[in-house]
Amino acid sequence: MVSNVLEMDQRELIALLKTFRKKYADDAEYARLRAALPKSWPF
Repeated sequence: MVSNVLEMDQRELIALLKTFRKKYADDAEYARLRAALPKSWPF
């Protein structure tokens, strides 16, 4: 699991991903990469 590799618990990882979503909302590369994942991942 990603959280294990990063030595984070699942709540910390989800918080970090939510931060990324806000921080990079206008970034074209982030949008392209995020579009490759299921809409429900990880939330």
